[in-house]
Amino acid sequence: MVPVPAVRAAPGPPGGGARGATLGDGVTCWSCKADAPEGTVSCPSCRKLQPVGRGEDYFSLLGLPREFTLEPAELERRFRERSRLLHPDRFARAEPRERRLSLDHATRLNDAYRYLRDWRLRAAYLLKLAGTDVFVEGRTFADPDFLEEQLEWREGLALAQADGDAERLRRIAADARERLLKLEAEVARRFADERWYSDFPVDIARRLSRARYYDNIVADAERASAAYA
Repeated sequence: MVPVPAVRAAPGPPGGGARGATLGDGVTCWSCKADAPEGTVSCPSCRKLQPVGRGEDYFSLLGLPREFTLEPAELERRFRERSRLLHPDRFARAEPRERRLSLDHATRLNDAYRYLRDWRLRAAYLLKLAGTDVFVEGRTFADPDFLEEQLEWREGLALAQADGDAERLRRIAADARERLLKLEAEVARRFADERWYSDFPVDIARRLSRARYYDNIVADAERASAAYA
């Protein structure tokens, strides 16, 4: 097993959990019992992998600021870099606990990358961190202004399907993708406001609900157009 460099993760949110027995601003390594700074991925003394901290979020796991706008290339670079260091294959000959920790780290990294690369999931995750979970089962965000538009989209889709019009279905899918691009820009503008967490959470959540609707329109229209092509 190749020793892992003592990488520091980005600081987690205030009040985050520790990686072991808390020692002031640090933790205790489970293997050598040495003190380690909070946020350390591997022990500076023995290089053993440490548990993922309960206070870590997807942004801090990848060393990124907790912001909606990010550079895809930088996200990709950080994910690949950390994945190479923490991949379970590097720990194939390690003791069982460290193998389990490697798998935990790899799983969390994959989850973080999946969420942060998709603007919809990234926005929903930021809302969740701020206390508004848009994925809670049964939770809805009333959006009466969008109801009429939903009916128009569904009616247009149904008519195109009934006529077997593949070209019209492709146009519907393209129009829905344009709406998704506009929604992404609208969500980005709201997150750019420093008080988004208090002034715009419901507004952002409604736009994410609209985005899910347009995603469904794209999927349905493309599936139907392929059937009629």
